[in-house]
Amino acid sequence: MNRKTRIIFRADGNSRIGLGHVMRSLALAHMLRRDYECVFAIQSPDQVLQERIREVCDGIIVLPPAEPDVDRFVHELDAYISAEEIVVLDGYTFGTVYQQNIKSRGAALVCIDDIHAYTFVSDVVINPAGGVSDERYQTAPYTRLLLGPHYALLRPVFLRAAKAARAIPEGELRVLVCMGGADPDNHTWQSLEEMQAIPAVKHIEIVVGSAYSHSSELKQYLKKYPQAKLHRDLSAESLRRLMAECQAAVTSASGISYEYAAVGGILFVKQTADNQAGMHQFLTSTGIARDYSSLSQVLQAGISEREFESQLTIQRQHFDGKSPERLLEMFQSLGLTTQLKLRKAIPEDLHLLFDWANDPEVRRHSFNPEPIPLEDHTRWFQAKLDNPDAILYLAEADGKPAAHIRFDIHDNTATISYLIGADYRGKGLGHTVLLKGIQQLMQDRPDVQLVAGLVEQQNKASVRSFEKAGFAYGEADPAHPKAFRFVWQPTASA
Repeated sequence: MNRKTRIIFRADGNSRIGLGHVMRSLALAHMLRRDYECVFAIQSPDQVLQERIREVCDGIIVLPPAEPDVDRFVHELDAYISAEEIVVLDGYTFGTVYQQNIKSRGAALVCIDDIHAYTFVSDVVINPAGGVSDERYQTAPYTRLLLGPHYALLRPVFLRAAKAARAIPEGELRVLVCMGGADPDNHTWQSLEEMQAIPAVKHIEIVVGSAYSHSSELKQYLKKYPQAKLHRDLSAESLRRLMAECQAAVTSASGISYEYAAVGGILFVKQTADNQAGMHQFLTSTGIARDYSSLSQVLQAGISEREFESQLTIQRQHFDGKSPERLLEMFQSLGLTTQLKLRKAIPEDLHLLFDWANDPEVRRHSFNPEPIPLEDHTRWFQAKLDNPDAILYLAEADGKPAAHIRFDIHDNTATISYLIGADYRGKGLGHTVLLKGIQQLMQDRPDVQLVAGLVEQQNKASVRSFEKAGFAYGEADPAHPKAFRFVWQPTASA
């Protein structure tokens, strides 16, 4: 039985910075834990947070405190990662240098982000916030961007809620208030005071997390207001049930707003931190939610069934509960790249490469589309194996042949040729095969100063693979003037 690929999730959370990064990373881990070994790495978590992490993950790595500006922070995961892991980073301190260190160790890398503040060299960036275009990001050529609420990092109960039928709750107007698990600036209190002045609101359900530091004062304050009830550190299912009982909710423009939108109802959002500006704009501009400033006006007039259903219809357009399927497909593709291992071709590979070379799809994109006779292939293959300036590698995924890459070296220039086996096409392996091939080539032949490849212009998949691998467009080859010529220099990539 094959060992599951390990995913290391790296995020921090406490009463000072909040729990948002930890919670959405745990939501992603919950989506993936059946297919992967999920381990969480975090600096100095308290006991309650450790227990919450262990409910979802297979293990926890407790890291010592380290400020982002010290060298050991960049290297804090070095002892835990290799080319066989996938690392997921969620936080604003994991900048380009931190990412480069992980990539240098061969691990696949995913970043969860919502501020696009620095250059990303990760394989994938997930930003569930809506209204963000690709142009907002500076990335490596190979980085894949997954943007918008179709990649929402919701906990299972909220994913199920997004697919379930929903009607306006009966009875007196009940409003949920949740400004995040920590709410360090106590927007909860401010919202509660404003809600007291709206007679139509008969019940107020206040939700705070374990990291909320104002509970004692809030409990004293609530003794004067019997219509308000405090809930602390609810389980996901308890929170979903409470949301389902409320016709409306007031939340920060954060992950909690997505959870209520998945359940469905009249939603008011308040920007409580600078990094929430993009999500606030998206939620209010699409009609998923209303700006907090309209709270009094809307609730004073009451909520009609028609108004509730109209809001729900918009929310269901954006939250369909299918983000796990989309994200799992991406991680499966990424996991395949971590399994990819290169070895030199051997005589026993003759017939495998013959079959691959004569695949109709391969011939269609070759400069000579005619089928290759076995006799010709045998002579060619033996000549390549005997030639020290011909380097042939076979890429295997979990021990199964997946791709072939060849370098023909002349005057310190290596001309590249590669193909992907039929069973592995369409899985995003092209640029990975190129990158791993070059990496192995530079170990075996450090004298190479330039790598070049020719691609027919209509071969869109191969063109994209060379682009994602960081190749530049070079001058055309006189022998093939209509083909794209891609070039890569070791010194330029350093």
